[in-house]
Parts: sequence; C-alpha cells; structure tokens
Amino acid sequence: MRQAIVLCSASGRASSRFIAAKDRTGNPHGASDAVLARRSVLLGLAAGMASLTYSAKGARAARPLLSDLVRPLVQKMDANGDGLLDVDEVREALQRNGGLTVPRETVVRDVMAPVDFNNDAVLSVDEFSRGMALELGVDDRWMRLMERDGEDGISLEELQLGLGDLGQRGRDVVPAAFKMVDKNRNGRLDRGEAQDAMNLIAAGVTGDFGFDDGEE
Repeated sequence: MRQAIVLCSASGRASSRFIAAKDRTGNPHGASDAVLARRSVLLGLAAGMASLTYSAKGARAARPLLSDLVRPLVQKMDANGDGLLDVDEVREALQRNGGLTVPRETVVRDVMAPVDFNNDAVLSVDEFSRGMALELGVDDRWMRLMERDGEDGISLEELQLGLGDLGQRGRDVVPAAFKMVDKNRNGRLDRGEAQDAMNLIAAGVTGDFGFDDGEE
C-alpha cells in the first residue's frame, strides 16, 4: 500500500497589499523554477482541455466549480486511484508532461504543499484540481461558468463559490484581490478584471507572492 506523502503547508496571512517575491530567475512575476514546474503540469494537460468544453456545458445546470474543468485530467495523475497524490505520482506527471526531473523535496515543498488547502498533510486529487484551476486563463467559457446570478460580470460571491474552498489563505486573498481589481467599484468583474484577479489569487494562494500586513 502506498504511503501518503507528508506535507508542510505554507502559512501566512494575506492583506490587501501584495508584495512580489523576487528570485534569481528574473521572472517578472517572481516565479521560481519549482513554481513553473507546478504550472507545467497544467500546461502539459492543456491538450485535453478542449474535450472538457462539452462536459462543462452539460454540467452547467449543476453549477460546477472551476476545478471541475481540471479534475478529470488531474485524476489521470492518480495512478493507484486512491484519490490521493503522492510525490511519485506528481513527479511522474512533471516528467511526462513537462520533461522535468525535479527533486522529491522540491516537489513536496513547492508543488504539493502550496495546494494542501486543509492542512491535513495529505494531498487529494480535489485539492490539486483546485490549485491547477487557479492557473486557467479567463475566457468566455470561464466567465459563463462563473456567472451564476444571470448578470454580466462576476461578483465576489460568485467568484468565491466558483473557486471553492482555498483554505484560510484563499479566504483572505480572494476578497483582497477582488477589491484591488474592481477599479470602478461596481461590485462586478469584467473579463479583464477577472483575469487580473485570478493572477493575484493564484500567486497569493500558492505563496508565489508574499503579503504585507500593512494598511493601504
């Protein structure tokens, strides 16, 4: 029986002021090699995203989460079908989809731990799906999936419902990101604003950016 990997999840509290974490890569978003490795899983799976368009439309009445778009692809990483992802399964996905060989300790620390949203030291397929869904680009399909009240644009409540539970960090980051990008203060995000919000949320929730507890 495969033993579940123990994770040491990132901790910290978010405020409405985001501070980029610069690193030696010179990446403008402060993304480390390990962060890029995590994102490469989604990029490697992207070829299968087109096939999810129909299934997402069919499930619309049930109001699926954004992570439902990604979950069928993430499930393919779960080699033994136990609903949990261990370090070997994630490393294999990185190798298969991105051609990357990443040290085990780096996979645990920088790829897996940031999406252990409930801090239970076990990484589930569902948690990884939620983490990967944060990296999806905002397009018309994304907007249709997230708009739940029939009005144009995404409200804070719709954004929170569509993203699902992202742990305490997510509960801090999502409202802060929404407030930052809602420039006209109308309480709804258009497509461009939603993409800006998701960039901040993805960085904040996974710890790719740091946070300052100071006031604006």
